[in-house]
Amino acid sequence: MERQIQGFMDAVENDEVHHFNATAKQADFYADPDAVLAPLAAFMREQITADQLAQATLTLSDAEVSVRLEMSVINLPMQDSKTIGKIMDVSQTAPINIYAVIETDAINVSGLRIDALAPATTYLEQAATADQSLHDWVLLQIDKLKTASENAAQTDQLATTAKQPAKKAATKKATTKKTAAKKTPAKKAPAKKRTTRKAPAKKTTTTKKTTPKK
Repeated sequence: MERQIQGFMDAVENDEVHHFNATAKQADFYADPDAVLAPLAAFMREQITADQLAQATLTLSDAEVSVRLEMSVINLPMQDSKTIGKIMDVSQTAPINIYAVIETDAINVSGLRIDALAPATTYLEQAATADQSLHDWVLLQIDKLKTASENAAQTDQLATTAKQPAKKAATKKATTKKTAAKKTPAKKAPAKKRTTRKAPAKKTTTTKKTTPKK
């Protein structure tokens, strides 16, 4: 399968491209990317057989990630087809290749990664080999996304920790306990016991009367 380069650029510009769109959750994509991408690969093979330019897109519904399979004459996304004229001789004819594209801010600085899987004819005739190439490529991208997610989570945690005001250690006011001087109780002078002298008992003199003898 091949196209004249200018003809390819015009077809993309006029959207003379067959499209296929699918959605999936990130967890399903991570768990079994081959199954999720199988409909995209099947669609691309149908279009190769029909000699039609095509693009198949998978969008993750719960993450800002899209994965595409698309046809091109150069290692550039279809959306950048206008740039092709600055790189290639537009009067020449070139084979159509199948490219895998991923778009997400987490993948790299540019937010996009594109790699060639195989020429269109090889992608159709050697499907098992082409699917293995897609499998290896997707696993590599998923690994990058997971790493980026873990790094982002750690960065957020550090930022949150840094924002928290440092707990001030409770400053204990040094309290000087004044030791109250123990007052020595003044010794009380022993109370003088007043002794009352008892007056001596008066002796009572008894006078015996003498009875005169008769």
